[in-house]
Amino acid sequence: MISSIQKIQKITNDKINTISLNTSLPVSLFVSEKISFNRYILKFRNKELVTKSAKRLKVGAKYWGEIKSASDNIVINNLYEKPDFLDCGLENGIFLIERLVSEEDIKWLYEEIIKNLSSNINKDEFEIYTNILLALNQNIIHIPFIYNDNFNLFQFKKDKNKAYMYLVFLNFAPLLFEFVDGNLDTIKTPFQKVSSVLKEHFSCKIENCDIDAIWKKNKNLIDFKG
Repeated sequence: MISSIQKIQKITNDKINTISLNTSLPVSLFVSEKISFNRYILKFRNKELVTKSAKRLKVGAKYWGEIKSASDNIVINNLYEKPDFLDCGLENGIFLIERLVSEEDIKWLYEEIIKNLSSNINKDEFEIYTNILLALNQNIIHIPFIYNDNFNLFQFKKDKNKAYMYLVFLNFAPLLFEFVDGNLDTIKTPFQKVSSVLKEHFSCKIENCDIDAIWKKNKNLIDFKG
């Protein structure tokens, strides 16, 4: 699993160095306003873009999308809503993930969660550790982490001889890795451009399809941000 993450990291660095980001990988977009039936104002980096969308978008939500220039216009395709827990992450998240991969017994993770929940941490950290604990109760690993000043997400679940890793990492977001008997079998992504890049670097099956996070917080639970 770690080798897969490291390979994604290397590909991203190579792509950023060689290809304009708006023609290769998905970008982050924020829906700031709806101005008519199917027209929206989107924030992209430090710019505001007015665009049409056949898909109904949520004002205030964040999306990934593929963006390119066409004549004098900017065209945005394949908007895909981000999970709502991508607003914060753990500074030591990568360390936790590496330890989870290398150690089969995860008793230490429960101890780490309880230790932090019992200490003087901020509201965001309290919510993160609470979510990690809630996911663990469903036998799912859920670790939001910070890397290169970006919020990323690692989720993992085992099911008999299969395992699933959901990864939001840099601009390759989101990805679903499927393992069979410990071997990487398939990578799924909702973005065609991403699947094309993955096919150049991975020998496993690459599927272009809708995917979902392995774990989502129950909306009926207490909102610690409220």
